Amino acid sequence: MADTPVIDRIRVYTKGFGSDRHSWSALMPLMVNTDTITRVSLSDGSEGMGAVCSCVEHGVDLAIAHGIRPLLPGLLGQGVSDIHGLWEWMTWRKPYIGNPSIAAIDIALWDLAARRAGQPLYQYLGGTRDRIQSYASIPVLENHDANIRLINRLAAEGVTLFKFHYECQADADIGLIEAIDDAFGGSGIGFMFDAECAYSPDDALRVATAAEKAGFLWLEAPMPDRNLADYAALKSRTGVPVLPAGITIADEADIANALQTDAWSAIRCDTASSGGITPMRRIASLAESHGMKFELQSWGSSLSTAANFHLTLATPHSSYFEVPVPRQDFDIPGVTRLHVDDAGDALAPAGHGLGLDVNWDELEAGADLIFDTSA
Repeated sequence: MADTPVIDRIRVYTKGFGSDRHSWSALMPLMVNTDTITRVSLSDGSEGMGAVCSCVEHGVDLAIAHGIRPLLPGLLGQGVSDIHGLWEWMTWRKPYIGNPSIAAIDIALWDLAARRAGQPLYQYLGGTRDRIQSYASIPVLENHDANIRLINRLAAEGVTLFKFHYECQADADIGLIEAIDDAFGGSGIGFMFDAECAYSPDDALRVATAAEKAGFLWLEAPMPDRNLADYAALKSRTGVPVLPAGITIADEADIANALQTDAWSAIRCDTASSGGITPMRRIASLAESHGMKFELQSWGSSLSTAANFHLTLATPHSSYFEVPVPRQDFDIPGVTRLHVDDAGDALAPAGHGLGLDVNWDELEAGADLIFDTSA
């Protein structure tokens, strides 16, 4: 009998990307996007890759890669048949090893498993659909007209859903919501608004009222996620769905506790902040058991959003997929884009696993940091 293949090499790369810096609220400085990318190789020559995105104010974020580094000696020599067991082993290193570092490895293991099975990851996770409606996630722009111009340009390319970020101040944000409604109400274009956790309860209700009147699909992060009583009160007083930011309450147990308060209209979280595909599958089941939508946050390049995309495809109670724009500012040289067609649908890549083509020589040549650890 052939020897069971084991992990014999792990490479970790960090890559800052984007020609322009962006912000998602008036409270946030312009940020640099960084992908932390893992490449896990087995002794039989098979490989898997994973990636997570982070955003920091000054320069490239090296923290996630340095968080992965202490895990590498313990992973080398391990078999990969029990991904859950490896995830459990990594989580015992929390809180000193953070969820994004764990997620970057966990995603690579799932990618590897799907590749070895000869399936796209969404199929390996039990999904059947190969496309989902996308929405353009717009960074803070300077005024109403700039937002309207961008919507018109992207709508001409087939985009039908948009999410805004603006000043995170109730009067200004209501002004933008009303301007968007005046310009596009009745057009068939859909909208969401993300307030980046900035409002008081009273202001959250004012903005929710404006969003409901304009027919917005949801109001995201009107207050800090942990203000569960305030969320529950808001949810009871508005007809617009109210979603959390999905970053500070991200672990499965914390989400389960939050659901007891009936604070949110849907669960929102991210593979990186929740610690990988392994816990996200259980969180998706938790949403289903509560009759709730599961709407994934998805920010970064095609590579760092690919795991969220496959999870979205594999989860019937996920409605949309988030695509940050302008898209050219979220490209990494050497990595293919996820494809969005002229009807606004994000389409599953044709390949196995995550399905993206990566030119590793090009990516390595532009990397800001590389760890290469072998058995």
